[in-house]
Amino acid sequence: MQLFVLITVFFGVALLYRAEAATITHGGDSVDIDFVDIGNAGNVADETTDYGAVSYDYQMGTYEVTANQWTTVTSYDSNIATGGVSDAWTGSQPTANVSWYEAAKFANWLTSGDALVGAYLFSNASTFSGVNRQTALETYQTVYVLPTDDEWYKAAYLKSDGSGYTLYPTGDTAPTAGVEANYSSGTSPWSIGTGAAENNATYDMGGNVWEWNESAFAGGEPTGSESRVNRGAHWSRIGTSMQSSARGSASPTTEADYIGFRVAALELQVVPEPSSVGLLVIGAMGFVLRRRRG
Repeated sequence: MQLFVLITVFFGVALLYRAEAATITHGGDSVDIDFVDIGNAGNVADETTDYGAVSYDYQMGTYEVTANQWTTVTSYDSNIATGGVSDAWTGSQPTANVSWYEAAKFANWLTSGDALVGAYLFSNASTFSGVNRQTALETYQTVYVLPTDDEWYKAAYLKSDGSGYTLYPTGDTAPTAGVEANYSSGTSPWSIGTGAAENNATYDMGGNVWEWNESAFAGGEPTGSESRVNRGAHWSRIGTSMQSSARGSASPTTEADYIGFRVAALELQVVPEPSSVGLLVIGAMGFVLRRRRG
């Protein structure tokens, strides 16, 4: 993945944003995933929900992980898909019938080339014990994860200029069903990128399939079998399910044809000595993991 450059000035920050396609390679195995930059580090939470505050820059998957991407990566590592039958959909439709544990192992493979090694701690293919993003960052410099509740919320609902939050990922007015977003009258997920671009150039953070978040539904990092957050709604849910106030949950073992995921990317910062105006910082400035009050 290409790094992005943050240029700091004496009382402010300017960031060059861009979308990019990453070819993630381990050994002779590779997969392509598109990302968009999520800037405005240090933004405040949405006062209506208390979600969305993130103190660092990061990247969000432009699209939900597809059935093709899932098939590609799981063919490399038999430890990823350990639950029921996958996949509910095909080709460029989003993957589904994927448990939270399987999605976490997919993200680990992107990080290290090993489903059991990365930000998510597994002692074997079926035993999860917690999350350690910081150690993974120090080891691999670029780490792929399921977005936290706040990371997902910010990417979906914060305006790209950081000026405030919207009710839907596409704005304050409900997107047109079946045209701008796949909800209400849909019968299945559509191919990624079919609808309208959202606040931060993502697609389908509203509708198509629910998406796993890293966070425990009760708040904070998960350590075991607690229910996990789902956000975004799916093809047959009503429009209010896509609103910023909507937040679902499911057991991390749940596999359903209406639950998929997207991945986020974090980069280890390289911080020079704070000596003069105009310092260059590679990666995400001031990377600090924010833990939601639980």
